[in-house]
Amino acid sequence: METPMQDHDFILEASHRQCVEELFDDYADDFDRHLGALRYDIPSCLLAMLPMAKFNRCIDLGCGTGLAGARVRARCTLLEGVDLSQCMIEKAREKEIYDDLHCRDLVAHLRRQADSTCDLIIATDVVMYLYSIAPFIAEAERVLSAGGILAFSTESASEDEAPTGVVERASERFAHTRKLILELAAHFTAEEVKEVDVRLDGSAGPIKGT
Repeated sequence: METPMQDHDFILEASHRQCVEELFDDYADDFDRHLGALRYDIPSCLLAMLPMAKFNRCIDLGCGTGLAGARVRARCTLLEGVDLSQCMIEKAREKEIYDDLHCRDLVAHLRRQADSTCDLIIATDVVMYLYSIAPFIAEAERVLSAGGILAFSTESASEDEAPTGVVERASERFAHTRKLILELAAHFTAEEVKEVDVRLDGSAGPIKGT
C-alpha cells in the first residue's frame, strides 16, 4: 500500500509531466530555430565524448525534433527516438532519422524494454525535466548490455544551492549536483563528467550543465 507521501509525489510527478508535454507541444514548430539562437550544442558535446565505435541499438530519450539523433545516426545500426510530446515526434518523423519513434514518457519506455538489449542510451537536455532521476538511471542500467553507455546532460547545481542534490528553479527545470549524479550512477563507470554551457538564458547568461 502506498503511503500518503508516495501518493503526493505521484500526483506532483504526473502534473509536472503534463506541463512538460504541453510546453513542448507548443514549442515544436520553433524548437530548432530557437535553440540555435541560444547557442545550444549539447548533442555535439555528447557525441564528442562517445568512443569511436558502431552501436547496435541506441535509444534517444527525449529526442525532440531529432537534433541528437541526426548527429549519432551514422554510428547506430538501429536508432529509436522517444519523446513525451507528440508534436515533437512528428517533427522528428519528418527528418527520417529514426528507425522507430515512440510518444511516451522516457522512464515508462525503458520499463517496456527487456534486460541488456541496448548498447547506447542518450538523453540530451531532458533529465532536467524529470521530477526524479533515480528511476531513469536505474532503468537505463537494467536495459543496457554489458559495456553499454549512458550519456546524458543535466543542469548543474552547487552543494550550497541544492543540499539534497536537486533544486527546482524558476524555469521549472531541475538542477542536480555532481555528487548526487555520481551517487545514483554508482554502478556505472564514469568515463567523463564535464561542465559545459548548456544554452544562453537571456540576461542571466549561459546555463551551466554537466
